[in-house]
Amino acid sequence: MDVLIIIAAVAAIFFILKIAFKVLKTVLLLGVAVLVLYYLVEFGFLKGLF
Repeated sequence: MDVLIIIAAVAAIFFILKIAFKVLKTVLLLGVAVLVLYYLVEFGFLKGLF
């Protein structure tokens, strides 16, 4: 019985980490995109657009 609980816990942790990694990757990609956009605006590359 204990072995089943341990296997279920490991599987749950694995799936939670997998989902957390996807969320983290998305957040990092958005952060990089915002940073690039900020630098483009800051250094005047997008002055014609705004």
